Amino acid sequence: MGDEVLEEGKFDPMFTEVEGSLSGKRIALFGSYGWGDGQWMRDWDDRCKAAGAVLATDSVIANDAPGDEEIKFCKALGAALA
Repeated sequence: MGDEVLEEGKFDPMFTEVEGSLSGKRIALFGSYGWGDGQWMRDWDDRCKAAGAVLATDSVIANDAPGDEEIKFCKALGAALA
């Protein structure tokens, strides 16, 4: 997978396929990475908003495995969608 892009083999094609159906839908985004500064996540967030998605919470991003703070944000993300 390339630096600072969504996974190109499976995820990006799947996301592109549903992207046109996001308008007005409440969604939440979570991602983890081990390279760069997470620009891909900001781009994905912008892409969802441009497609008309309504983000239930701020996107949650973790460098490598989620730590205590990211887990707290993930729980809040789940509660916002429930």
